[in-house]
Amino acid sequence: MKVCGIELKGSNAIFTCLEGDGVDHHFIAENTRKIGLDDSKVQQDIKDFSSAINSFFEEMKFDRIAIKARAEKGRFAGGAVSFKMEGLIQNSDFPVDIVHVASIKSKLKGVEIDLTSVKKYQEESLKLATYLLL
Repeated sequence: MKVCGIELKGSNAIFTCLEGDGVDHHFIAENTRKIGLDDSKVQQDIKDFSSAINSFFEEMKFDRIAIKARAEKGRFAGGAVSFKMEGLIQNSDFPVDIVHVASIKSKLKGVEIDLTSVKKYQEESLKLATYLLL
């Protein structure tokens, strides 16, 4: 199975892409670790971001794609730009799930994940990708 875990942080969509199963998997698409949205107020930048996302998904042909859910209100709420990016990703031609942090933690309880295999900023998307494989 090919999966893509996405964390939205600031104006970047951070990816970790895996192929295999929960026990035996390897990294794919290592050259694409993040896609950024330059200026959320410029229509061409929005179109470029959307096009880059769709092209990446089309090229990789993932079985499952998911975005890590962010709080909608409160102190740790996601920013407006990240919600705009979420909408653009969900509007792609591919099915995209939103997965709550509690669901990820629950399913990964007792599962060892080698966080040294990715860059520090990819740790949360790796957890989500591993969740998708289980």
